[in-house]
Amino acid sequence: MAQIPNLTRIRLSSLEPADVTPRLLDTFCKHRNIMPHLHLSLQSGSDTVLKKMCRQYGTDEFIRTVESIKSRLDRPAITTDVIVGFPGETDADFQQTLDLAGKVGFAKMHVFRFSPRKGTVAASLQGAVDKRVIKERSGIMRNLDTELGRKFREQFIGETATVLLESSNGQPGGRSERYFMVYLEKTGTKFTKNELVRVKLTKNNENGVVGEPLERVLLK
Repeated sequence: MAQIPNLTRIRLSSLEPADVTPRLLDTFCKHRNIMPHLHLSLQSGSDTVLKKMCRQYGTDEFIRTVESIKSRLDRPAITTDVIVGFPGETDADFQQTLDLAGKVGFAKMHVFRFSPRKGTVAASLQGAVDKRVIKERSGIMRNLDTELGRKFREQFIGETATVLLESSNGQPGGRSERYFMVYLEKTGTKFTKNELVRVKLTKNNENGVVGEPLERVLLK
């Protein structure tokens, strides 16, 4: 796929640690049109909870996979999914998830509150977490997501990035190579959706980065 002419961006999503093989990372390094962004689904930073979820990995394997990615790619964006309030999740389990998230330094966390679905194994598990506790934990995790995301983006301020515009109305904006949103400073130049624009990253905000447009990127 990476060898298809004019296919300028490929992203991999919803991977598990076992999917990230040396061969896959070799392919990342060989082809610049594969974005330095991997979405690894964590779900929980507690081995006890992961076992109840029947996940096919533990926290040690997850950390080793992240370390392997970071050793091969330049400041990659690692994004993830986290579920809070899974049946039986204790305060200690939740703290382990917070600690692991901080250690990894996720660029983005998609945080979900557990809710039982009729007919699933999880719906019949003992130890349901109070809805108020789930709401509180969700808020804490989302605040951590904001903090980690901002910290991740900060290291790129002053550098250039290529943005694939997702909107051209109002303040144009789109995703950088490392997935975070970049909003273009107003210059009077008209841009259109799906354009690639090289920008200088100038300011880090809560929801993304502001960038100064430098030039359109033309496909070869």
